[in-house]
Order: sequence, then structure tokens, then C-alpha cells
Amino acid sequence: MSQRFKKNAPGSFYTTGECLSCGAPESLAPELLAELNDDNSDTYFLRQPTTPEEIEHACQAIEVCCVDALRYGGDDPRIIERLGNNPVCCDHLQPKKVNWLHRLKSKLQC
Repeated sequence: MSQRFKKNAPGSFYTTGECLSCGAPESLAPELLAELNDDNSDTYFLRQPTTPEEIEHACQAIEVCCVDALRYGGDDPRIIERLGNNPVCCDHLQPKKVNWLHRLKSKLQC
């Protein structure tokens, strides 16, 4: 399990504080992640997603992070599967469903 950045709102989605502040995750989940500006260069979850749409936005933000600094620490099998059951972004994996290599290859082709 990765270390959670202290500014994250309590909950399953979190950042490690090691983000490069490129703005890509924030552009996909602006309602969930802190805005990057002159006063803030940290990427963190201001609040947790509550709707299916917000969960999807959080998952998209996790997938676009080039340094794997956004993570899902919960145990909802649907979200874990949505994220490819990938140990790079999920703290808890589902048994016998590891298809993270395919996701990693897709990410490297971007």
C-alpha cells in the first residue's frame, strides 16, 4: 500500500504527493482534484467521488497520471476491474484477474 498525501480528503481515492503537477489528472476530474495554480502545485483529492460519473472521472485521472501518483485504495471489485486490476494503481487486487500488463502496454504507447 502506498503512502497517502496528507492533503487528500479521507476515502478510497488518493494521491501519493509525488505527482509532477502536469494538470492532466485535474483536467479529467476537476470536481474532485485540487486546482493547480500559483498558490497550489499539489495534486490531491479535495473530495471523494459520489456518483458513477465522478467515479469514472477519478478512474480516468488515475489512468492518465504518468508517474502513477493517483491510486484507488478501496476494495470495490467493479472499480478495481475498471482500473484493470492493476497493482500500479490499486491497493487491493481481485484474485486471478490481473490484466495490468495489457493496460501498461497501452499506457506506454501513448
